[in-house]
Amino acid sequence: MSSQPLVLGVDVGGTKVAAGVVAGTSVREVMERPTRLDDSDALLDGIEEAVGDAIAASGEPVAIGVGVPSQIEFATGTVVTSVNIPLTGVPLREELGRRFGVPVFVDNDANVAALAEAEAHGVADLVMLTLGTGVGGGVVTGGRTFRGAHGLGAELGHFSVVADGPACPGNCPNRGCLEALCSGTALERDATELGEDRADSALGRIRVENGVVKGRQVVDAARAGDPDARALLERLGTWLGVGMAGFVNVFQPERVVIGGGLSAAADLFLERAREEAASRALPALWERTEVSVARAGAGAGVLGAGLLAAHELERDTERAAAN
Repeated sequence: MSSQPLVLGVDVGGTKVAAGVVAGTSVREVMERPTRLDDSDALLDGIEEAVGDAIAASGEPVAIGVGVPSQIEFATGTVVTSVNIPLTGVPLREELGRRFGVPVFVDNDANVAALAEAEAHGVADLVMLTLGTGVGGGVVTGGRTFRGAHGLGAELGHFSVVADGPACPGNCPNRGCLEALCSGTALERDATELGEDRADSALGRIRVENGVVKGRQVVDAARAGDPDARALLERLGTWLGVGMAGFVNVFQPERVVIGGGLSAAADLFLERAREEAASRALPALWERTEVSVARAGAGAGVLGAGLLAAHELERDTERAAAN
């Protein structure tokens, strides 16, 4: 058996809550429960049940890390905004700490995913972008999560690359940000607009039949050789490359990682993104940066949340020693 302290990672998603033991880069005893979305109390009860199942299977942890799709004030673990799950305003760290009786650390799900990817790639400085319905992001620098002054920073998806571009489809007042240009929602918008303009095209026929053109339909059409679909994904890659260049210039990571649902189609846009970033980033920084697709897999949320707990315990020990 490992002599490492037992920590649990909890990944709270829109459909399920997963909790498991994290030791190094391994995850075990993962227990899942459906996410209860009726209200915050029901959601908290569901989290407690999933964690309880994991504890019953593995024993009492010394700490628990939790990743949620929300903006978190990290010092207090309070949810500032939460669009898809009912947690806005909930002091999540305090509430879960009371329920479990051990230290609990709460962070944004993209931040914990970035921690998991840094561990999986064996690097200490990493920028991660998750391309899905929206665009999330996380930054690891010196092996630690970068969060900004109040734990709300590293909202990489809301970094503008076109000042007068399309409005952000998410909970953001911005225009021309990566979420407005590189998300699945943006791809659906652009493909549907193209289909409206060109009803006789492959995407136009999909729009006539379904009313909209979904992102996965664009990917399928591109794989089948449709030039319009390929052009849309190439354009997505161009804007992604502009954003990547900016992040490389600011953070100088060892690696930029692309994750999220759209990363399954990375072969259709990532090379274009690399080319664009290479033409814009400072050469001395770019030549020291690698770009790749996420590799931590479906367990990244649990792994990253457990790493969060382990890192924060280590940081608390360092602070205590310094005092």
